[in-house]
Amino acid sequence: MSNKVQNPTQGGSKNFLWALVAIVVIAIVVVGFIVVNGQGNKAALFADREFQDTTMTMEVSEDSITLSSPDAKADAEIVQLYEDYSCPHCAELAEATDAEMKSEIEAGNLIVEIKPLNFLDRDNIDGHSTHSLAAALAVADTNDAQMYWNFRTFLLEEQDEIANIWSDEDFADALEAKGVDSATVETVRNSDNVQRAYDLGTANGEELTETTGSLSSPRVLQDGKDVDVADISQWIPAVLGS
Repeated sequence: MSNKVQNPTQGGSKNFLWALVAIVVIAIVVVGFIVVNGQGNKAALFADREFQDTTMTMEVSEDSITLSSPDAKADAEIVQLYEDYSCPHCAELAEATDAEMKSEIEAGNLIVEIKPLNFLDRDNIDGHSTHSLAAALAVADTNDAQMYWNFRTFLLEEQDEIANIWSDEDFADALEAKGVDSATVETVRNSDNVQRAYDLGTANGEELTETTGSLSSPRVLQDGKDVDVADISQWIPAVLGS
């Protein structure tokens, strides 16, 4: 009787194949977890922010979003604020003046027509300025002034975290996490407002150039002219005469 000696490499290829499959499956799970966790962190960046209450009202037109008080005074000053959500200087101006601007709007002293721009996209409809504006327009269309104000603030304050990084999917997830209605969320997710945002931002840029002879941001205009201040962060006292 003889004993058959088994080849020590027998089944090695099969074992190696199964080990390789296991490694691939684990890698897919890990990558999936990282992606899902990353998406959750992005959404939380907006959803976990402390929201500001406001008594402002809002009106959306073809070229602007007007913020005012329901009790705006008859002699309230009206200005146009041109801003681009990819513009660091716009973010700086918002940080310096938004709190005072909000207070004066709510007090009925000031009416601000926000005129979004997208010139920093350089005619690229897939640029951040256009897509962030598309999301902002979707929020504005809900006529929820508080949500719009806070989303606009988010776009400017967190510009370093989202500019040229976030997609329409990211904006949609963030709005969904904050409880924005599903129709608005899907409008953002499906990029339904992108052409509208591109046209609006481009038209505002052309208007600003025609009115003043130059295109830049941020700009604050009153009666067709830039508010005359050496430091644009002082535009509110200049306009209100205080």
